[in-house]
Amino acid sequence: MAFVAVAVGWTLAPEGGDGDSSAVVEASAIDPSDLRRIPPGTTSTGGPDASPSPVVSLSPSPVPATATAQAPPPTTAAPPPPPAPRAALGAAGSERPAGGGGGRVPGGMSGVYANSMATVRSWEALRGSPVNVVLTFSDRGSWETITHPWVGGSPEKFSTFPGTWVISQPFYPTGQGSLAACASGAYNSHWAEFGRWLVSKGRPATIVRLAWEFNGNWFEWSVRGNPGAYASCFRQVVSAVRSTNPQARFDWALNAHSTSPWEAYPGDEYVDIIGVDTYDQWPASTSPAEFDKQCGKPVGLCSAIRFARDHGKQFSVPEWGLVGRSDTEAGRAGQAGGDNPVYIQKMYETFRANADVLAYETYFNDSRAGNVHSSLVSPNENPNSAGVYASLW
Repeated sequence: MAFVAVAVGWTLAPEGGDGDSSAVVEASAIDPSDLRRIPPGTTSTGGPDASPSPVVSLSPSPVPATATAQAPPPTTAAPPPPPAPRAALGAAGSERPAGGGGGRVPGGMSGVYANSMATVRSWEALRGSPVNVVLTFSDRGSWETITHPWVGGSPEKFSTFPGTWVISQPFYPTGQGSLAACASGAYNSHWAEFGRWLVSKGRPATIVRLAWEFNGNWFEWSVRGNPGAYASCFRQVVSAVRSTNPQARFDWALNAHSTSPWEAYPGDEYVDIIGVDTYDQWPASTSPAEFDKQCGKPVGLCSAIRFARDHGKQFSVPEWGLVGRSDTEAGRAGQAGGDNPVYIQKMYETFRANADVLAYETYFNDSRAGNVHSSLVSPNENPNSAGVYASLW
């Protein structure tokens, strides 16, 4: 049976701290209508960010900065044996994932969040350049739909897509597990099966965005109060998948401007890419100076890039986009940028300045009610920004 998984998300108010925080919830479920539903009564609370850090340079040759303290946390259970040294990201002997630099973004791959090739074709038409990576979400309802996801079910569902898959995966099915059990290795047989599935599909080097946005409070795998269990669980899953598919790549993806993620870092042996989801809200980047300020916040995009450099990793931006000034919580609070070409331009400049460590970026193009209203095509909700994006990519 083929399952169509879509992202289910909603925009949250800032999580405390300096008042400029942001959080975009991204979940997934089977949703034949392709509509995004908002759970009632959703709130966002949490602690402040860590101490400020300097902004990563946006010059063509950025200089690595000093990272904030990042020691891996103590584990709640003995970790699996350390894996063998990792080869460079991508195919054997390569330094980057297969596909090269999509569009005009130098360095890594470039693409879009998509559920079908129709979205990919629309995105390519917008910018006049190829898409070579797609961000997808598995259905989290059962082990079957996690270990044998819908991706690759047909040519329209990327079975013949020439680029790279990024699959967003939970630690366990919704409401059917715990961090403690995962950290003990209880689910390893399932994850070994997922590794075999990737190989059977001819996609062993797929990027797995595992238990993303863990530093928020909207997913079952939130690290709030127990970063060690999260890190141990992450290590167990990675080791299990690699036991059957050594080429699988793992993206440790945090949410920008939420609470500090660094204590939950699983360790360099278990992470291939440092990911960060970031949107133009809480606060909006209405000028280049405002962009630089929010990017350099303790849990901002630029700080995540710095962390990646300090750990010898590439970085990714699996979700980024505009946020509408109507039909969004940030918009109602005056904290959304709306149709904001400045944000598009500055994101491009950040990718360009850090091209040497960029793994991939995928724009989150979405127009569904109650979500971010970031859409640049089908429909074009932000024509000024769409024009700038098309001219750059």
